[in-house]
Amino acid sequence: MNVRIVKHNPASLKSWGGGAGKVCEIYRFPETATDKDYMVRFSTASIEVPESDFTLYPGYIRHHRTLRGACVFEIHASDNNTLIDQSGTVFDFSGDTQLKCKLTTTTALATNLIHHPQVYVNDRVLQLETVNMNLDELFQLPLLRDHTPQVLVNIVYVIEGDVRLDSGIEDQQSQRLRQGDALISSNEGLNLGASRYTIISNVAKIYHGVIAIPQ
Repeated sequence: MNVRIVKHNPASLKSWGGGAGKVCEIYRFPETATDKDYMVRFSTASIEVPESDFTLYPGYIRHHRTLRGACVFEIHASDNNTLIDQSGTVFDFSGDTQLKCKLTTTTALATNLIHHPQVYVNDRVLQLETVNMNLDELFQLPLLRDHTPQVLVNIVYVIEGDVRLDSGIEDQQSQRLRQGDALISSNEGLNLGASRYTIISNVAKIYHGVIAIPQ
């Protein structure tokens, strides 16, 4: 189990949609892939204008979740426009679909898992209060169905609050994750086991995503 921390870096933020907001890429597989040949990409994005057209990603599926704020989405399909209020829930749609986002709050923050159709993804939002648990307790919850992936990735993103990660190694300092920081766990690399790591929080709201990349 390879566990690493990705600290929030304002310098890495990029504009999307001609100034509709800022996007921060946190993970992609393969890590060396270009913007045209990755299997999966995880990012967060702010939405900062009343109306915006989402970026097209032909050949991919977009798994969208609103973390803060509220939006209404307008899908252009044939001669009909469908308004779907999906704020705070998961919204899956084809990357070929033109979609307009209309804010019903001043701003919003969302996550995007953009992936090939054969890649399985699932996610949830958790409120942690006075928690002290091993990572494997968090990861072994039944988010996956009948999948035997070659690569299994867990992503923990801190929406609000403060989380400490203890490595269980005596001479290593604990890592502190604050708002905007992320933990990436993959079955690639060293097989250390998630049970070695303890996640500690008094109060925190986190996003937990699972990515199963097939053999």
